[in-house]
Amino acid sequence: MIKASGKTGLGLPLLLPGLSGENVTRLAAGEPIRIKAADLAALGLPAVEVAIVYGRTEQDIAAEMKAHGIKLNQIEP
Repeated sequence: MIKASGKTGLGLPLLLPGLSGENVTRLAAGEPIRIKAADLAALGLPAVEVAIVYGRTEQDIAAEMKAHGIKLNQIEP
């Protein structure tokens, strides 16, 4: 996975996670990708933990998170 930072045309901080085919295969196999807060801080971005997950549907993702005891605060599409 490539982790890069930059700025948008409006000057806002931008995180660019670049996923390889192997990353996508692992996501589909139920292996989330984690980006540590320290990695983001090293890129000059706010320190926040990031988890990238995959599911066939948004409902599948929400159900898996719930099964792991993770309470989601989310913005509905």
